[in-house]
Amino acid sequence: MDRLEFLEKRIGELGQRIDGLERSVQTLSGLTRHPVEHHLWQLGFPVMSHGSGVQLLFPSAITDSSLSRFYAMMKRYSFRLFIRDLIQNPEGNDWSALTRYCSLRTVGSYLEALAGLGIVSLAAEGYRLLRKVPSFGPTLEWFVCETLRREFLAPAIFNVKLENTRLGGDYDVISVVAGRLVYVEVKSSPPRGVELQAVEAFLGRLKDLGPSIAVLLVDTELRMSDKLAPLLAGGLEREGKQGPDWAVHRLVNEVFHVRHSIYVTNSRKGIYSNLRTCFRDFVLREGQGRQSSV
Repeated sequence: MDRLEFLEKRIGELGQRIDGLERSVQTLSGLTRHPVEHHLWQLGFPVMSHGSGVQLLFPSAITDSSLSRFYAMMKRYSFRLFIRDLIQNPEGNDWSALTRYCSLRTVGSYLEALAGLGIVSLAAEGYRLLRKVPSFGPTLEWFVCETLRREFLAPAIFNVKLENTRLGGDYDVISVVAGRLVYVEVKSSPPRGVELQAVEAFLGRLKDLGPSIAVLLVDTELRMSDKLAPLLAGGLEREGKQGPDWAVHRLVNEVFHVRHSIYVTNSRKGIYSNLRTCFRDFVLREGQGRQSSV
């Protein structure tokens, strides 16, 4: 065997080894994917990205214990309202700009807690939000995702970009609860800031994704019956989905449903509590359907 033949043989062997390594990397990549990614891939929706922390209020290097403390604070509606004002007024020496929804004393306690978490800087001349973010929306999506993970023990991802969707591949929160695909669209603005176009976009995402359970969650303690429930009915009607089968019904308090699978809710009783109400309703109705078919 001359030198040229030897080199060609070695190159061929190296090529086979590289092919094998690439297959191993692909296998390992598949094994380390998030469980929700596995579910979406099986449905034909590869995940392009999810969980970006670029626009989150807290730093990427935050410790697990600090993140748990921040999550616990986010459960309070008054704190979430305070955070909205903080984002709008990221620095200053007058705390009164942050007192629209809570007392000056509460503002002080919130700022001190956030300073301890490395989110706010406090000094004699005033306060400063260390990460300037354009809106509260991404942080609220993270919180809803964490609620699904921590309270329901359900795998969940947020700020999700999908391939192979017809009407746009941006989804707020996707989870798998009791083996069922769940989509939660999160609105941080009050009902007056939500228009028919946003509801139609929500319904369009449902047509693309086809989740078993879909929730339109508006972080407010205002009534859903005044605007959001009628908007959902209007959006369904524009899609040609009319009649008793597609009517919007009140489930309990300000939680409404369509066909026990599409829900619209506020956060008055708590985000966890209202999501639990939606999931329980779906599971109970699904169980009744199975029993009636026996």
